Order: sequence, then structure tokens, then C-alpha cells
Amino acid sequence: MVSIATRKRFWVAAVFGMIVLFYTVKQANLRKLALHVGDISPLWAVAVLVSAFLSYACIAGVLSKLLRGIGLSISFTSAFKISLLSCTLNYLMSVGGLSGVAAKVYLLSRENIPPSNTLSVSIIHGFLTNTIAVLFIYLGFFYLYSQHQITERNQELFGIMILLVAFLLTWVTIQTIIHEGFRKKVWQIGLGVVMAFCARIGRSNWISCKRAEVFFENFNESLSMIMRNREILLFPASLALFDWVFMFLCLKFSFIAIDYPVSNKVLMVGFSIGLFMSLFSLTPASIGLMEGSMAWSFYLMGFDYEYSLMAILIYRIAYYFAPIAVSIFFFKRFFPPSDLAESGKPSR
Repeated sequence: MVSIATRKRFWVAAVFGMIVLFYTVKQANLRKLALHVGDISPLWAVAVLVSAFLSYACIAGVLSKLLRGIGLSISFTSAFKISLLSCTLNYLMSVGGLSGVAAKVYLLSRENIPPSNTLSVSIIHGFLTNTIAVLFIYLGFFYLYSQHQITERNQELFGIMILLVAFLLTWVTIQTIIHEGFRKKVWQIGLGVVMAFCARIGRSNWISCKRAEVFFENFNESLSMIMRNREILLFPASLALFDWVFMFLCLKFSFIAIDYPVSNKVLMVGFSIGLFMSLFSLTPASIGLMEGSMAWSFYLMGFDYEYSLMAILIYRIAYYFAPIAVSIFFFKRFFPPSDLAESGKPSR
């Protein structure tokens, strides 16, 4: 059961996001923005929705293939519904992706998949997805910096920092996947930092060393099994790449839908900024922050603010808010009231 404090933080963040979104829209010429709504091409609007659907289908495909890689399987329909629900829950209550992982653990347990395997597959899936996301961010900011779109010194330093962080995250992720020794070292350091923090704030009971070690052993065993037979990883990695490609196309088609196409390189800059904001989301589904940061990035690169904002709103509705609405229909089936009430009981 979600605590009252968590609910309060959610609604405070949601209100803050809505205020930012209101301010972002308010900066536009509302009459001009309304005219763009009537200019949306129905054909390209369908293309936007199809590309969003294919992106989520790729996410489901990664989950399905990784499960098969460790000797487990579920139907693609179930994988799609579970992926959609876990993604949308992660948008709404993102805590480093943990809400999505928790949802997968629960949902896959209903498909008789052990939680330890779910955790391993979820983290491997996250590694694949986040590695490609970081590469997109790197490419976007590299283009922004190399084309001298950043002119002020502070902005240059910010761009360089983003590139360095993206490179570091990519390197750590790849090393963690490939080298077991590096993986164990990172785990030991990370666990030590978390335990020290918990002890510092007087909450040592928040983490159990024994359970943490069991979790890592399960994760390490699954990842080592996949790395010993890397062909298992190739197809899921390809699907993870196509997931981001279709997500990028969703944004591209959103611009084409209002007859305001932009080059792929420029589009990559806005796309990368949106991804970066979602990695450190402070509001549910990054509402307000993603729209504002992307719209202003296109505006600062010399593009029409109203056209850019309209395309971004189309993209956000198709890729984020429509799936959230659709997932509501699955929510009661997978999370019946009796189970939700049971989750609120103290564990024995």
C-alpha cells in the first residue's frame, strides 16, 4: 500500500509539473497554437501512434526473449500487457526504475515466474535499454556541442559535463555486463555505500545484507548464463535498439504531422534533452519538464516555438499519456483490490 507521505510527494510533484506545463504553453501564441491543431495530418497522426505501439512491442519482445534465454516463457500478449503496465507505473512513480521492476516482479509472479528471475531479467533489460538511451543522449549533446549551438561558456561546460557523464555511464554499463569481476566490485562498493548511508541516518533495518547478497547472486548467475551464450543477448539487444528507433520516429512523425519537418540531427538534440530529463524525472511522467526543456531547446536552435511545442505535445500524448490511459484497463485485472489490500499488511 502506498504511504500517505508518498501520495503527498506524488501530488506535490504532479502540481509542480502542471504549473511548469502551464507556463510552457502560456509562452506560446495560443491562437497560433490552436491553428496548428487543425492542421494535424490524420495519416501522419496514425503513423505517430503506430510507431509508439511498435516501440512498446519491442519492449515486450525484449522481456519475452530474455525470459526464454533463461529457460522461462510467457505469451507475447502477456509480455506486452506486463511491459505496458510496468512502463506506465514507472512513468508515474519513477524511483530509478524501481517501481517498474517491482511491478514486473508482481505481475510475472502471477505467470509463475520466480521473483529472483524477474529481478535478473529486469536489470538486464534495464542495462540494454539504458545503455542505448545514454548513447542517444551522447549523440544528441555531441551534435549540439560540435555544431557550436552552445555559445556561452557556462553552456559549453554543461554540455561537456553531460557528455562525460553519458560516456562514464555507458562504460560502466558495458563493463558490468561483460566482466563478472567488475560487476562484483561495483556491487560491493554500491552495497557498502547504501549500508553506510542507512547507518548514518539510523535506518540500518532498511536493507538486509543476506537478502541483498541472494539478490546479487541470482542476478549474477542469470547474467553470466546469458553472457556465456551471447547469441541469446543479440536479439533482445536488437529489439532494445529498435525500441528507441521507434520512439525517435514517434517524435519525428509528430513534426511531420503538422507539416514542420526538421533534420534528424536537430531532432536528435531535442530527443536527447527529453531523454535526459526523463532519467532524472522530478514529476510524474516528467510532465512539464520534458515539454518545457524540449520546446525551449528547439526554440534556442532557431525553430518556431509554437510548431515545436505542438509536435512535442503530440509526441507526449502518443507515447506517454495514451499508454497510461490504456494501461488503466489492465490495472484492475492484474492488481485486484484483494491483492492491493493484502500488500498493505505487514510481512511476517
